[in-house]
Amino acid sequence: MGAVIWMGQPSGTVKLQGIPGYLKGTPVKHLRPGDVIMWNYGYTSTVIKVEASRTGKTYTVTLKSSDTGNIGPRKMGAERLVVLKEA
Repeated sequence: MGAVIWMGQPSGTVKLQGIPGYLKGTPVKHLRPGDVIMWNYGYTSTVIKVEASRTGKTYTVTLKSSDTGNIGPRKMGAERLVVLKEA
């Protein structure tokens, strides 16, 4: 019997541009201040504050860019998967 070829993206993972393979994802609703999120091409941001909407379906996450130092909000769905950078 030959090797089994997995078609598609494994569940619970994220594919980032410029990063080989699939990485484990964490739902936005589980983010905490101090977490470091990795984006496409390896850019990172540090979570400053996490606020749930009234319904809890979306979260506004205040992020500080590790590259530029800019601080700003980003609104994301509660179940959206993001990649946390390993310490």
